[in-house]
Amino acid sequence: MKILSTLVAFSVFASLSPSTVSAGSSKTNCLPYFLDCHGVIGEIYGDLLFLQPNGSSLYYAAQATPLNQSINGGVALQAVSPDWKIFEITPNYTPAFKVGTALLFSPSNMNLELSWERVHSSKTASKTLSTTADEGTLMIGPLFDIGPNSAAYTKAHGKVNFEFDAVDLVFGQGFCAFKHWYPTFFIGAGFTRIKQSLKSTYSNAAGTSIRSVRTHSTFTGAGPKFGCDLDYRIVSDFFFSGTSSFGLMIGKSQSGTTYKSDAPFLVTNNVPEPNTQSTTVPNRTQLIPSFEEKLGFSYVGVFKCCKVKFSAGYQAEIYLNAVQTIDMTAPQVIPTLATDATPDSGVYAVGFERTLSNFILTGPYVSLNIDF
Repeated sequence: MKILSTLVAFSVFASLSPSTVSAGSSKTNCLPYFLDCHGVIGEIYGDLLFLQPNGSSLYYAAQATPLNQSINGGVALQAVSPDWKIFEITPNYTPAFKVGTALLFSPSNMNLELSWERVHSSKTASKTLSTTADEGTLMIGPLFDIGPNSAAYTKAHGKVNFEFDAVDLVFGQGFCAFKHWYPTFFIGAGFTRIKQSLKSTYSNAAGTSIRSVRTHSTFTGAGPKFGCDLDYRIVSDFFFSGTSSFGLMIGKSQSGTTYKSDAPFLVTNNVPEPNTQSTTVPNRTQLIPSFEEKLGFSYVGVFKCCKVKFSAGYQAEIYLNAVQTIDMTAPQVIPTLATDATPDSGVYAVGFERTLSNFILTGPYVSLNIDF
């Protein structure tokens, strides 16, 4: 939400009027409503955000459905002709915030801004199968193992958690190249931390066989950011505002998956429950491109040497390949360590594959800037 940060501090910048010139100034400031009563102007601002975090891979369960028994003379063809339904968690819009401060240098049309944005959110989803004689036997399980190993499971529950923090320090320079158009170009550095965890749990109707899979991914990095804020005066004190920025975050990515299983086999063989297994990627250098866009409207009011700006609009930002996981590849094989071992007593991988997902934030915002 550098966009927000940039727009806020820089729309201030861009909200200055040629008429606001200090008495002793040797140079007029062309930006609309730029306060010239001080050589250095302070600004504080706060943004209330309603953002929907999202990603490319929030699937928590797959359901296998056999061919209806009313077809083919009442013979269910589950073994050779199943269909599948994939269930995904859809995050809600959640309140978030962004706060910042800036120094505006008049009449040189420059500013220096520091901002912090924070978004923490979670969402759950669940699915319970109801088996009837006409439907045949249904099963639900993880995407990597929806075959016979998941035959016992009829319930699935998913929960995703998002944590996003971004700190930006940028320097901006405003220009007055066109009538009613006030661009401000900025460049600086940003710090970003993105964490996503997804937990899926599967159980049979009696609750005696339970499997859970939790994947987590954390990226922490920093890098350059640059872009442009553009304000257009619609009429009087009302403006149309937009901001575009691009960044390259370089940092460390950590990820892993934990598998837990509870099954009757474990109890009868004195194996501690739950049976816990894991895969881990402890440290990997990652380059994450980021894009941020913001469009909205603003109103500016000036009172002597104080200015108040109110803005509202919609924003979106995306961090490419910011979430990575190591997933199992089918098939999984059942161990031969015990003849009575059941498929739900553990997971047994033949191979793994790396999956990359985007991290996305979209939603409306309202912001308030105060210059003094």
